[in-house]
Amino acid sequence: MGAMTGKLFYLEFDGTVLSGDYRSFGNTQTGGVVDASAGADANRTYLTTLKDGTATASVVMQTGAGSLLWIVMAPLNTGVLRWGEEGSNSGSVMHTVSAIVTERRKSAGYADLVIADVTWQFNGGVGDATF
Repeated sequence: MGAMTGKLFYLEFDGTVLSGDYRSFGNTQTGGVVDASAGADANRTYLTTLKDGTATASVVMQTGAGSLLWIVMAPLNTGVLRWGEEGSNSGSVMHTVSAIVTERRKSAGYADLVIADVTWQFNGGVGDATF
């Protein structure tokens, strides 16, 4: 079995495919805990609380399509974030979550690509299924 690369990676937000021009993508999923220890306990014990998560992406802005991407990534836009590490072929695993754009940033270097960075806050649990 070969190592997984980002070559086939698929990324979509609110129906707009972002993976064709993406540079990087990352997601963090966390679970909360609260201290349930009593005063006489020798060790801490915990109860689980709520799950949470965020995702970030860097996308190359393209002539003609860059304005649409920028609009889709506007702060407080809400939509479905969908990604698949092995592409979007039938049978490939996909992850789906409702998400809110919390930050976007655009950088343009002299004689270089224009890059947009976006951060999403998950607005529910991540569902795993197949395309």
